[in-house]
Amino acid sequence: MPASRSLYIHIPFCASKCAYCDFFSMGKSGGVADDYLDALLNEISFHKYASGTDSFRTVYLGGGTPSLLSPVQLTRLLDAACPESAPPEEVTVEMNPESLSEGLLEAFSSCPAKRRRLSLGIQSLNAGALESVGRRCGPAAARKALSLARRLWKQELCLDLIAGLPGQTEDEFIRSLRECLSCWPDHLSLYGLTVEEGTPLHASISRGETQWDEDEADAQWLSGREILEQEGYAQYEVSNFCRDGHKSRHNLAYWRQEDYIGAGSGATGSIYSFSGGGGLRWTNTQDIRAYTDFWKDGIPQDTSMIPRETETLPLETEEYEFLMMGLRSTEGVSAAEYKRRFSAVEPWRGDLAARLGVDGGAWERFSSLEGIAEGCGCGGGRYFFTGKALSFLNSFLSHLA
Repeated sequence: MPASRSLYIHIPFCASKCAYCDFFSMGKSGGVADDYLDALLNEISFHKYASGTDSFRTVYLGGGTPSLLSPVQLTRLLDAACPESAPPEEVTVEMNPESLSEGLLEAFSSCPAKRRRLSLGIQSLNAGALESVGRRCGPAAARKALSLARRLWKQELCLDLIAGLPGQTEDEFIRSLRECLSCWPDHLSLYGLTVEEGTPLHASISRGETQWDEDEADAQWLSGREILEQEGYAQYEVSNFCRDGHKSRHNLAYWRQEDYIGAGSGATGSIYSFSGGGGLRWTNTQDIRAYTDFWKDGIPQDTSMIPRETETLPLETEEYEFLMMGLRSTEGVSAAEYKRRFSAVEPWRGDLAARLGVDGGAWERFSSLEGIAEGCGCGGGRYFFTGKALSFLNSFLSHLA
C-alpha cells in the first residue's frame, strides 16, 4: 500500500445519540473499552502488514464520539496510525464539546503529523435547537469547549454547524454562526439538516410532534453560505468552507477517488482499480462484539474470516462515482484523468465532455437554467460547479445515472 492511501478510524460509541443521526454508533455510558482499542490497533497493523507499508497520507478519527477515548487511549491510537518515522500529511480528530478536555488536546498535540485538525461538532449554540434533536451538549458546554480550544489548541480548528434545526429561527442560526466565527476557525462545515428515514427525528416530524420546514432550512443554509463568503471563507465543496490553505486533505481523498482504508466496527474502505479487474470495497461488521472478538488476538492467518462485507467495484460503478464525488468539490473533474481511467467505459470511451452532455445534453441544459449558469464552469481541462449550481448537484447527477 503506497503512502498515498488514507486511513479512516471509526469510534462507534456515543454517550447518547442525536435524533437526526443515521451514522452507525451505539449509545454507551462511560468511555471506550480497552478491548475495542486493542482490536482497532490489530486491524490497523493488519492493513500495514498486508500492504507492506507503515505510513498513511492522512488519518481521520471519526464516529460516534472519538473524544470518549481517554488521553492514554488516544495516544496509543495515534502512535499506531502516525509513526514518527513516517508522519502523515494530516490528522483530524472529531471531538464533541462536552467531552473535550485538556488531556485530550495535549495527547493530540504530541502527534507527529504535519497538520493536526481538531474538529468540534458544535451544531448550534441555540438551546431550543439542540433540545429539539436530543443533543447532549448544550450551549454552555459548547461555549466552554470553544474557549478551551481557543486557549490551548495551537493547530487547525474546524467547526461543524447545522442549518435548519427545528426550534431555531434564521436570526438565531445566524447568531450561532457569527459567534462561532468570532473564534476564527480555519475550517467550517455547514450542513443543511437532512431528515433521514428511520431516525427518531423523522418519526417525530411524521407524527407532527416536531415542526420542521425544509424551505426554511434551505434559506438558513443559504444565509450561512453568504455570511461565510463575506467573512473570507471559500466554499470548496458542497458543505465545506475554509480559509486559504486549510482544505481537508482527507476529505479531498474521497472526492478525488483516492484509495482509503476503513478500520473499526462499521467502517468502510475502498481500493480502486480503474481497470476491467474491478476495485474492492468493504464494510466492517456493525456487531461490535464480533468485531472485537475477531481482532483482539492479533493479525489473523485466515483473512477470509474477517467479519465484513465485501463487494467488487465494476469499472462502470467507479466511473459514476468519479463524477458523483468529483463534482461535489469546486475543483471538479479532470478530462485528462477521466480519459486515463475510463477509456474502456462505453459509449463515451474517455470523452468527458460527451459523458457530461456538454453539447446538447445534461450539462448544456443544466447550465442554461436561470441562476445556475454562472456556477457551471470549465477551463484547464476541468468541469466544475460553484455557488448555487452546487446546491442542485443531485438534480444534475440524476441525469447521468
